Amino acid sequence: MKNETIAALSTAPFKAAIGVIRVSGEEALKVVGKIFSRDLCEVASSSVIHGNIVDGNETVDDVLVSVFRAPRSFTGEDIVEISCHGGVYNCSRILRLLIKNGARQAKNGEFTKRAFLNGKLDLLKAEAIIDLIDSETKAEARAAVSRMKGSLSDKINSIRDGLINISAQLLAFIDYPDEDIVDTDPETLREQITCSYSQIEKLLKSYDSGRLIREGVKTVIAGKPNVGKSMLMNRILGEDRCIVTSVAGTTRDVIEASAELGGVKLRLFDTAGVRDADDEVEKIGVEKTLGKIGEAELILCVFDVSDSELFDDEELSAAIMASDAKKIAVFNKTDIATAPNMTDEELSKFNVKVNISAKTGDGMDLLEKEIANIFPLGYEGEESVMLSNVRQYECLVAAQNELSHALENIGITADALLSDIERAVEALGEMTGKTVSEEIIDNIFSRFCVGK
Repeated sequence: MKNETIAALSTAPFKAAIGVIRVSGEEALKVVGKIFSRDLCEVASSSVIHGNIVDGNETVDDVLVSVFRAPRSFTGEDIVEISCHGGVYNCSRILRLLIKNGARQAKNGEFTKRAFLNGKLDLLKAEAIIDLIDSETKAEARAAVSRMKGSLSDKINSIRDGLINISAQLLAFIDYPDEDIVDTDPETLREQITCSYSQIEKLLKSYDSGRLIREGVKTVIAGKPNVGKSMLMNRILGEDRCIVTSVAGTTRDVIEASAELGGVKLRLFDTAGVRDADDEVEKIGVEKTLGKIGEAELILCVFDVSDSELFDDEELSAAIMASDAKKIAVFNKTDIATAPNMTDEELSKFNVKVNISAKTGDGMDLLEKEIANIFPLGYEGEESVMLSNVRQYECLVAAQNELSHALENIGITADALLSDIERAVEALGEMTGKTVSEEIIDNIFSRFCVGK
């Protein structure tokens, strides 16, 4: 039975100079040929030809058609991509013509899913594609590209191949117990399994860096009212996102945004100033501030250097000191006053202090530098290997647990040891997609947009 031919708009459904409609399947060339002014049957793979999309005798658009024949295509099937003039109506009409002539609307991620099912990429590379699409910073994009090129896949496959080799040794010993199979010596097995265990352990340690690259550091901008928190938020974002006035208590709710500073992605939370408030709304804002401080991974504690009582708020100070987050003392408004020296006791409460003027931007380069020093991402180049999501982490934990059991079972029975190794192999196979369930596959590709 022939695989259904699918079609979808691969570019955003908005007014644009160019729109790209992708068609994939055994009938892709035939379907497009029905609405294209030129014959595609003899067109060589990786060719681009010019012509018209037609509806009967009517010319719909002047387009470029790219042909990629199986198996040398993204999906492993025949693919035709139509580059037409962008615009909601024009792209929609061409897509409707394709469906009318034998294609069907593709589902979310169906093109990439077909690439996976046809062996063109594994699950780790597929997840890297969605990570690249979702990336907001240079570090995210570089890490995703590294995984797309196979850095993580190669590492997992190497570990898995090593464990399969151990399984083969154990099977040979079980099937031929009278033979002298040297590699089943307990100490040799322990050394081999420990090596695989250590490699997995190293990958697991990369998860925190991968998570920070992908999700960003939860960063709370905290302080008393009117110290310049919202102005600092705007300075980091490069836009006037937060309302800034000279009236204390202007910010009543938590405002969230993402930005990159010092090469680190920050999930910023501008919070209400902490003080004893009579206003009910402001009280709620203060409560939310204290809650966010408790969840933070980084606290930018802003002080107004023109205020003679910098450290007089006990509730704010207690909340900040109780947090496990990294803490930077940000001495703001240096354009109107000189930052005071901090005592050793005061300095000990923070990882570092920085003098800035959120109004003029002075000192922001130092803040960037300190954040980069506090959160080294562990990403040194394209070939660095790190995990990107919880699914990958859980698969590796499962494999590591099985290897831990295996190390305990060395010297007991070869059958028990073999079972542990085989389960570890299966967990690693689930990570790359070799042994994964259909439910997990569907869940992963449902995260993709239509047309990818």
